[in-house]
Amino acid sequence: MNNSTLSCPKCGSTSLYKNGHDKYGNQQFLCKLCHHSFKLSHSHKRKNFSFPYPKCTSCGKSMQIYKVRRSFVVFRCRACRTKDRVPFNLPEPVTLIPEKFKYFRFPIFFVLKAFVLYMKHNMSYRSLAHSLNIKVSHVTIYKWVIKLCTLFSVLFPTFTIENVFSVHADETVLVFKEQKYYVWLLVDHETNLILCWHVSKYRDMGQVKVLLEKFFGNSKPRNIELITDGLGAYESAVKLLFRNINHVVVPLGKNNQCESKFSLLKDFFRLKRGLKNTKNLAKYIQGFCVVKNLWKTHNGNINCILSHLHSFITTS
Repeated sequence: MNNSTLSCPKCGSTSLYKNGHDKYGNQQFLCKLCHHSFKLSHSHKRKNFSFPYPKCTSCGKSMQIYKVRRSFVVFRCRACRTKDRVPFNLPEPVTLIPEKFKYFRFPIFFVLKAFVLYMKHNMSYRSLAHSLNIKVSHVTIYKWVIKLCTLFSVLFPTFTIENVFSVHADETVLVFKEQKYYVWLLVDHETNLILCWHVSKYRDMGQVKVLLEKFFGNSKPRNIELITDGLGAYESAVKLLFRNINHVVVPLGKNNQCESKFSLLKDFFRLKRGLKNTKNLAKYIQGFCVVKNLWKTHNGNINCILSHLHSFITTS
């Protein structure tokens, strides 16, 4: 290879030829006179993750990726083979006040973050225990989730219905241990937020009555538009008990505001591989609806969601 613009950096000879590529894809050259090998560019391979790779705690040398898991990466030292685990899919910590959150041994930030990640993402209790970067058991995280679901079912504020004029209602079936459970949702047409929910073993007019009574609360029923499918229980409940409601029937499969929530709910339980205790079904649905509404309200900003939950708990 004869090129006047390219010469050997050691002897200055222009008698060169190509000598393959290095592991990063850079072209290598070899001098015919002094047999010196060199390359023009020294670009390295782009890192798989944006965070800085850790140094070995034993010898201080650089570490390489050893294993990649769902919520963390295992690094291994090149020299002494020491391993280290780094979580990569968790948000940055937010400044919260852990002293006000009683009855838990760990700070409120870890408790609320485990709750939100479990309800929103495909993460098991064991993967959460590893990704939180604290020494905690997966059984402890399970107790956190159950306690918070129970707490939010009692304390979480109900939505004001003054600005709600059109709602969607629908139901779906979940099967656990060969028993059918019906989940009822009431979704706002404008904001697409879940207004109220109900779990029952039956699919009749009485369950529609319970769902609408939860929505109206202590206020007097007023004129709103109720959009449902062709289930006769809705029409019977409206004609007999809620005559101020304008009932609109849409074809099956067109009630998208509720059906999209049901698909996410079924995916949530499918990824969790079902429930071992059916008594916790209503608690899981409560937590799912709370996190779903907050995720929609704060546009997926998990730090704002954690701050909202923290301020709500500490001021209630």
